[in-house]
Amino acid sequence: MTLIAHLSDIHFGSELTGAAEALLEALNSADYALVVLSGDLTMAARRSEFELARAFVQALRHPVLAVPGNHDVSPYRLHERMVAPWRRWRRYINEELEPTWRNNNVAAVGINTARRMLARFDWSHGSVSAAQMRALGLRFSALGPAALRIVVAHHPFLAEETADLGTRPRVMVRRARKALNAFAAAKVDLVLAGHLHRTYAARHEAVASTGGTVRPVTVVQAGTALSQRMRGETNSFNRIEVGDGVCAVHPMVLSAKGWERQPTPLTQFHLAEKD
Repeated sequence: MTLIAHLSDIHFGSELTGAAEALLEALNSADYALVVLSGDLTMAARRSEFELARAFVQALRHPVLAVPGNHDVSPYRLHERMVAPWRRWRRYINEELEPTWRNNNVAAVGINTARRMLARFDWSHGSVSAAQMRALGLRFSALGPAALRIVVAHHPFLAEETADLGTRPRVMVRRARKALNAFAAAKVDLVLAGHLHRTYAARHEAVASTGGTVRPVTVVQAGTALSQRMRGETNSFNRIEVGDGVCAVHPMVLSAKGWERQPTPLTQFHLAEKD
């Protein structure tokens, strides 16, 4: 079985006191093949926050795939935001903004959805470019065959299916529908994202251009692993279990006893054959 930990919105600078150490212990004591960090490692892209984020990443005993979030671009230093928005990310986290990873069963591709600016008032919501969508198939092809294909991004692609719309934000990344169709065309099974500090799963079904078959793409959102900004949830991350042709995602929730795996999966699906 391949185990993957999916964390998001750590927000160093607003983390719960002592929580980072407990989270590191929970991650390092398990046999994770990969730790995914889907953005917002910092609260305001300050140097001190990136130093804490770097120390956290370096303390992990597993490979890490991390993509930036909107909070990882400075909201204060506007000249830096316009000229070199990823300077601190590249210095402290990774020179690569869209990293890849694979093992015998899984291929994962990162997409940077954070932007220095957007053609709308709120720059925080993010975007996927046509070039990013076009490149996806080639990026997966370069990684070779894998039973499970994963895209990692910061911003959400599907809204939570709930009647409680008043308290749960539903703003999706720009070009979300086109991107999901591009993911389906690239035979992506799973999209991991964050931004909303909400834990949920949703499914997009795209009709293939050839043969008229429907290919589902499952979107999994992570809550915040460390931040005090929990938006009605407990701190959590997702544990992805891949084996015997099945992918199951179980939330790991912080309780008085520590980090506990929830027995009921957030979502579970059979892996489709790849041509």
